Parts: sequence; C-alpha cells; structure tokens
Amino acid sequence: MDFSCPMCLEVYKDPVILSCSHSFCKACLQNWWREKVTQDCPVCKRRSSRSDPPCNLVLKNLCEAFSQQLTVGQVQSTALCPQHKEKLQLFCLDHQQPVCLVCRDSRAHHKHRFSPIDEVTQEYKEKLRHSLEPLQTTANNISEKEVLWDWTTEHIKQQGQRTEKLIQEKFEKLRAFLDKEEQARIRALKTEVQQKTTFMNTSQAALKQEKAQLLDTIQIVETQLRYPNVPFLQDYASAMKESKNGLRLLNHCPLEHWWTRPNI
Repeated sequence: MDFSCPMCLEVYKDPVILSCSHSFCKACLQNWWREKVTQDCPVCKRRSSRSDPPCNLVLKNLCEAFSQQLTVGQVQSTALCPQHKEKLQLFCLDHQQPVCLVCRDSRAHHKHRFSPIDEVTQEYKEKLRHSLEPLQTTANNISEKEVLWDWTTEHIKQQGQRTEKLIQEKFEKLRAFLDKEEQARIRALKTEVQQKTTFMNTSQAALKQEKAQLLDTIQIVETQLRYPNVPFLQDYASAMKESKNGLRLLNHCPLEHWWTRPNI
C-alpha cells in the first residue's frame, strides 16, 4: 500500500479523503484549493462535494504505524560511515556524498565544502519537488483533456441518438404518407376497373343480343334462298327487307365499336 501523499510525496499527515476516493494531506489539499477557483481533486479533477473533507482514519492509523516502524528502523540502522564507522552527519558538496566528522578532517576531503545532512536533504528534496511540478502540471492538463474528451464523446453519442431518432421520425411520416397514397391509388384503380368491367359486361350483353338478331336474319335469308323459283320470287321482297334490316343494324352499331380496347 502506498503511504505517500501524491502532492508532497511524503508520508500522509492528517490525511483527508474526497468523494472521488482520493486522499491527500490536509495541509496539501488546503494549499491547493487556496490557489484554485473551484474545489476539485488534484488527481482526477472531479469537483469535491464538501469544502471540509473528512479525515481518512484508516489511512491515518496505517501511516502512523508505518512512521513508527520507519523511525525504529532508522534508529536501529543509523547510517554509518563505511570507512570510519561513525555517524554520517555531513554532506560533501564537492564529492556529493554523505560523510562523517572524521572524513571531513581527512586528507581525502581537504578544503572541501560541507553542509549538514538535514539541510542538504531538505534543499535537494525541494529541488526534486520543483522538478516534479511541470510533470504534475502536464498530468493535470492531460486529466482536463480526458474530461473534455469524455464530454465530447458523450456529446457525439447523444447527438447521434437524437439524429437517429429524427431520421426515424421523418421516415415514419414518409412511410405513412406513402401507405396512404398507395391505398388511395389502389381504391381509385379498383373503382376504375369496376366501372370498365361493368361497361364491358353491359356492352357484351348488347353485343350478344345484336348477334342473335343477325343470326335470325341470316337464317331467314338462307332459308328463302333454298326456296323454289316461284316461292322465292314471291318472298324476295320480304327477304331483301330482312337483309336490309340487318345492314341497318350494322351501320347503326359498327363492329369496330365492340372491339375497342378499354384503357386500364
């Protein structure tokens, strides 16, 4: 488990926890928020729902136990000079290494510059902390872009859903219009077919009647043609009258009239 604060990189001191589950030193978080307009998480940029986040008691107890173990370990294994077996109290600025008091007075470090280890440690930690700032800034910028990209992705998704719904509605209306138009045209066609069928049936009945009359006339004329001379001549006028009546019927209702194809 990591016991270091993501802001100061040291063991948590009075850790508090945000609603996003990230924890920080209380002082680190307050300093961060003091420079910001909104109270958001330094890691994920999620806005905090509380201005005074609660203490992370579990993490606090673990960090205290860890610090105690670390202190005991440091006391038990105090860094000693490998050459003189003395405590390393100074830092040689020329050799860039910890040294003891004997090393300081030795010929190997003659005229060298020294500083207390604690001071050098704090100075170097501060330098390292400053070198970390641009990395944290970049990480924060990336987090902001991730939030923007997530929003953009969701916006694209919602816009696509709205457009899809609009397309479906338009085509639904179009299908309804086409269905209505189809039914109207089919009804008109059926009406036309019914009218023309009725006309054809009526015309066919009239045609059959005319045909029957013509066949009767033909039969009468053919019968008279088989008469002997005297009876034939006696009925000639009557036969010619029947034949002329048939011709008048054809002239009154020409055959082409019955064969005119209806337009459908």
